[in-house]
Amino acid sequence: VSTQSTGSSGINAEYGILTTFTKFNLSSINMSRRGKQGGKYDRRMSFDDVKDERMLVMVDKLCIWMGGVLGEKLNRENLITQIRNGGLMCKLGEEIQECVDNYKNTAEEPGSLPKKAPRTSTTECSGRSMEARENVMKFLTWARELRVPESSIFSPDDLLKLKGKMNVVNTLLAVARRAKDCGMAADIDAPPKIANAFKGLEEKFGKKFEHTANAFGGEKKELKTVSTKLKSSSAWKIVQQKIDSILQLPGKPAYEIFRA
Repeated sequence: VSTQSTGSSGINAEYGILTTFTKFNLSSINMSRRGKQGGKYDRRMSFDDVKDERMLVMVDKLCIWMGGVLGEKLNRENLITQIRNGGLMCKLGEEIQECVDNYKNTAEEPGSLPKKAPRTSTTECSGRSMEARENVMKFLTWARELRVPESSIFSPDDLLKLKGKMNVVNTLLAVARRAKDCGMAADIDAPPKIANAFKGLEEKFGKKFEHTANAFGGEKKELKTVSTKLKSSSAWKIVQQKIDSILQLPGKPAYEIFRA
């Protein structure tokens, strides 16, 4: 009886190990599938694959500004996930539209601007749904009315199918600059120390980034020239006179003695 009991326990133990191993494998497969399908483990949803530091500066600037406007914690890891269904971008449009309306009432020549903010169909939808596409299209239509350059407008599939996330960032930065023109606070310019690095950004990444390159880099300025000509009252001239008086050689300046 004890032998049978021991054998039964051994079988149960082996079965338990096998069950655990099977569950572990199935879990790994599910994680892998979710990653391939654009879920939690999809690298396209973050900016880990972006190697150009200028691009990452753009992303960080956008996250800080957009997060401040919307009261959201945005960063490189969650930006695309948060905006993918278009709902948060439409909400951003609503916030900017308030500044646009005030600007139209106070500016002498405001020009053509959107009359109303993009209204989202729903914020509770997946990034692959028709509702998400409608949200994105409404936002892009509003951005065009805001006079964002057409060359800076991203394609809907850049976001919905994750084909060009940097194009999305570029468009949102262009929207931020137009919002700034309408009186909204938007600190989205590149730090002065790296501004020159954005020169020629469009040459490497395409014409879509020309607007951002110009805005971040600014106009090319000439280097300041410094004159080294000594004046009679300059500090070095005074030092020369002091040395001459110490050496008591009024007829011959000290620097000529040192030169000899």
